[in-house]
Formats: sequence, C-alpha cells, structure tokens
Amino acid sequence: MPVPPQTGDAVIALVRRAELADDDALNSFLTRSGPLPPTASDTATRMVQAGLLTPFQARMILQGKHRGFKLGPYRILNQIGAGGMGQVFLAEHATLRRKVALKVLPPKQASDKANVERFYHEARAAAALDHPNIVHAYDVACDQGTHFLVLEYIDGQTLDRKLRKQQRLPVGEAVSYIIQAAAGLQHAHEKGVAHRDIKPANLLLGRDGIVKILDLGLAQFFEDSSTQLQRGSDIIMGTTDYVAPEQLRGEQADHRSDIYNLGATLYHLLTGQPPFTGTTAAKMVAHHLSAVTPAHELCPDVPEELSHVVEVMLAKNPNDRYQTAAEVIQALMPFVTTPDRHGQSSGRLPPLAVAAVHESTARLETRPLADAWNAHAALARAQRTARLAILGMIAGFLFGLVALTFALVVYFRC
Repeated sequence: MPVPPQTGDAVIALVRRAELADDDALNSFLTRSGPLPPTASDTATRMVQAGLLTPFQARMILQGKHRGFKLGPYRILNQIGAGGMGQVFLAEHATLRRKVALKVLPPKQASDKANVERFYHEARAAAALDHPNIVHAYDVACDQGTHFLVLEYIDGQTLDRKLRKQQRLPVGEAVSYIIQAAAGLQHAHEKGVAHRDIKPANLLLGRDGIVKILDLGLAQFFEDSSTQLQRGSDIIMGTTDYVAPEQLRGEQADHRSDIYNLGATLYHLLTGQPPFTGTTAAKMVAHHLSAVTPAHELCPDVPEELSHVVEVMLAKNPNDRYQTAAEVIQALMPFVTTPDRHGQSSGRLPPLAVAAVHESTARLETRPLADAWNAHAALARAQRTARLAILGMIAGFLFGLVALTFALVVYFRC
C-alpha cells in the first residue's frame, strides 16, 4: 500500500521513481528554488507552480504513488473521466509532445479474450474514419495488460454538461449541433460503422464551435453499466432515454437506430427533457408504444414544422424514419436560422462544419449554414464594438468630470 510522503525530499524521491521529470529538470528546480519547504504538500505545490508537475500528478505523488503515470509512450497529465464508462486521461506523447485522450478499457471488458479481440477490430474500424465531426481514433495499444484507445483531445464540453447548465438550448443552436452530428454519422454510415448509442454525453462541443461524436463503433465497450439495458443474459446497447424500439427488442441495430437516438437527443436539447420520462420500465414501454408529446407543445418557441421533423426521426418503425443522416440534415437546414427569444439567430456553424455538411450531403446547398455562422460572427463583433464604445464613453465622461473638478478647485483657490 502506498505510503504518503512526509517531507519535501520524499516528494522529490517519488517524482524521480515515477520518472515525471528528468534529472536535469529536477536539479535545475532544486537550484532555483533553494531549500525545500519542510512539508510534502508545500513542496508539491512549488513543483506545480514551476511546471514540473500537473495538479493531478501532485495529488497522486502526495498519496505515495509512483506508478501509473505512463501508458506506453504517453505521460499521464490528468484524469478527465471515470466511472462505468472506463477511465479517460489527458496525456502527452513523450516525444511528439502532442496531447491526446487515452480511454482505458474497463477491467471487466478486458478479462474476456474474445471481447478484447473485438475491441481491437472495432478500434481499427473507428480509426479509419476521417471527418471533422468525429473524434479521431489515432491508435489502440496495450501496456502491461492495460488496453487503451488513443483519441484526439478536444478542449470543450459534452452536450449533457451544457444541458445541465442551461436546461435547454435555443432552437437554432440545438439544430446546428445536431446537423453537425448528422454529418459525422453520414460519413460513418457510408463506411459501414454505426454508433448505437448517440446521446448528449457522446456529443462533444469544442471551444471552436465544432461538434464531434465520441466512441463511434466503440460505445458498447465504454458504456456505463448503470445506463445499459439488460434482458436475461443479453446486454441491449443504448441508453434508456434515447434508445430505439428495435434496440429494446434486441434486434440488430443499424444506421436508422442512430437516427432515432439523434432525434431523441435533439428533442432533449429543444425541450430540456428526454422524449419519455418515468421509471426505466415506463420509458421502455413508451419507446415501443407511446407517441412523443410534440416539442412545440412543451416549448412554444419551437416551430411546429421542426416538431414534425423530430417526430419522423422518432418513428417507431425504422422504415418510417429518415433513411439517411443526409436526409436529416436536409430536413433540419431551414431551422438553423430560427431566432431565439431575443430575436437573434442562435445557429452556430463554423466554416469547417459547413464544409463537412456540404461533403456529407453530396452538394446540398449550404449557404443558409454559412449565412447563419456569418450572422452569429457579425453579431459577436457588433457586441464587442458596442462594449468598447460604451467603455470609451464612460472613460471620457470620467476624465471630463475629473478635469472639471480640477478646474473648479484651481478657480476657487485663485
């Protein structure tokens, strides 16, 4: 069992054993910092401030750990995800200095040899996908019995986290995110890869406005066991709030199941709640038998025509849905420019996303998407200009007031 360090020297010794910094860097730190603080925590804090350790590494060192800081050629910088979905780490390639996300196969999955072989097969299929709206899978490897997937690292947040903050999204914004996800799905479906568990938690929004799909083709290996559905000895892929009826029946899910999942996700973004609520059993029955309450009846700012598009995506029979993700994009296109409650367009489609949509839909007219992005960018510029103008006016007023006060003081003194 690891023994927490009690002194600064003990911290330095653990850092050396963990190979988190080479001797030159450590010696330079010791020369610059002077005598080490008497406590381990103060020493670790000073090393974080000097850039030798990340806060995550410092916490592990203070717990007495010196193992688990490397996976293959990657140095672990932080833990960015954990739970039934498996552990996810932010890491850096030791030589290339490229930051990546490492997703570790949960031990329960890794204990089955056939399961591991299938994981590698599907990881290779996922790595063959190359689209702006899909998180790239760079590599799959094993280090001392730990199997892991090397993924593109995106600085951003998943849409489920965004929902927790905002409850529901403006119509144009929600539609633009789903259009991007549909563009990525169209590319994957053309390559014969289905996701099988599209939901807000598997759609990652980067700071640049690009939406990327997580775990394409690999969702079953990282799915949180608390959200999986089980019948007898079989695991049914999908999350209760977004699962397609055919998935509940244990049938082979194809690309049209992804369209149902995407429709349920859009419904949640628009209304602030999934299509059906209640117990798990109640939701399972509803996916089979109940018609969804139209989104516009719950939220009047949702156009009735958009409600109809969502209902088609959520059709019980796969044959009654849009048959391709490209058709979904075409149906959603008119709603990107839907104004929000302030009368402004909220659709956010960066130029890269517009180009991806154009490619995924085979010459679909993307001018409305470009116009939506340009309008959003112009509004942002106008708001910045207005703020600067207001600040300038306030500064001018204050300067004038000070000058007037000074002049009055001088006048009365004379």
